[in-house]
Amino acid sequence: MSGILYRNHTATVILIDIPQSIRDGQQVPYTLRSTPALEMPYPSSEPKGLRREAMLNRIAVDEQLYHGSVQRDICAALIEIRTHLHGQGVAWCHLRSDLTSHTDSTARLATQTSNSNVSASPSSRDGAVPVVLSTTQTRNKFGSLENLQGNIVCNFRSETAIAEVGDVGDFIVPPGSAFLWASIEQGLAAFLIARREISPRNRTFDLILMDPPWSNRSVRNSHAYRTSEAQDQDPFPQALRVVEDFLAPQGLLAIWITNKSSIRARVLQTLQALDLRLREEWVWIKSTAQGVPVSQIDGIWRRPYEVLLLFRKGRSPEDPKRRVIAAVPDVHSRKPCLKMLLEEHLPSKYSALELFARNLTAGWWSWGDEVLKFQHESQWDGYERSEVEV
Repeated sequence: MSGILYRNHTATVILIDIPQSIRDGQQVPYTLRSTPALEMPYPSSEPKGLRREAMLNRIAVDEQLYHGSVQRDICAALIEIRTHLHGQGVAWCHLRSDLTSHTDSTARLATQTSNSNVSASPSSRDGAVPVVLSTTQTRNKFGSLENLQGNIVCNFRSETAIAEVGDVGDFIVPPGSAFLWASIEQGLAAFLIARREISPRNRTFDLILMDPPWSNRSVRNSHAYRTSEAQDQDPFPQALRVVEDFLAPQGLLAIWITNKSSIRARVLQTLQALDLRLREEWVWIKSTAQGVPVSQIDGIWRRPYEVLLLFRKGRSPEDPKRRVIAAVPDVHSRKPCLKMLLEEHLPSKYSALELFARNLTAGWWSWGDEVLKFQHESQWDGYERSEVEV
């Protein structure tokens, strides 16, 4: 079973199953639990009639043209996928292992991992050497969550490792992965030490992927996830300092942005100053299990798509390539794992770093203050503690 359900020959239209793509990216033998696939679009609260027309008139013409172009490409892509699936008898997503039956343990874990004070970690203050998980045994025991915070934790094995944390439970660590459970600001010292200790000859990354917590007033008020206002400093400039120092000369930088025009403009202008030019944009259209956008495609208040911008140094193409990636949404804040698609733009032996990560990826370094959010045993079907070797 693959996470890619459809892909045309030019790889400009792709259908992805989110839980399976994450499982593929982690190379673990378990099934990721998820929320049920959305069957119907969300109820619309979009303005209509004269009110909508008045709001459209307040939007800059170039912004309207841009989103009109994106929406036309999305509609064409959905028709292409629908035509293919109709002939193949394939669904828009795989059957899902329901997370709702494990809500108690999941809610408890979310509270523990989100509220933990990573800045209080002694390892990040003292500059301790990285924590290397056992290369001979699968299971590694830790007394508390604090033992995993503020310092790089590495799994050099070619197989999955388990971090057992007191009475909290087990965390799944994919093969060849490393993680830093800290904000960008709080984890920088530990990160610098780890790169010097682990990769003294080549400290750079061929890929840096980031999903910054952009300012979003409505999301901030709902307390759905942390935005940049929740931190002492805007994390985006902090992340850019990591990019400047650790992106390989011909490395690929991929950044998720919101549909707010000011954010897109800010990213393009800031990266242009670093000689990083836009090469491609990948549009994730969120669809129902029937392939219908989850909200009004040309909505003003809420658009059913997000954009990943891909940058490299050098001359920018006149017309950056656009790809449309359809996927049925899953747990809030969980994006499709695009590892397989990104690897096509990277050397055969590459190094990768994900900033603001909410889960781990096999072979990658992952850094974020929610980096273990989806790694707990409660998130996976087929995981039995008794079957994991000690």
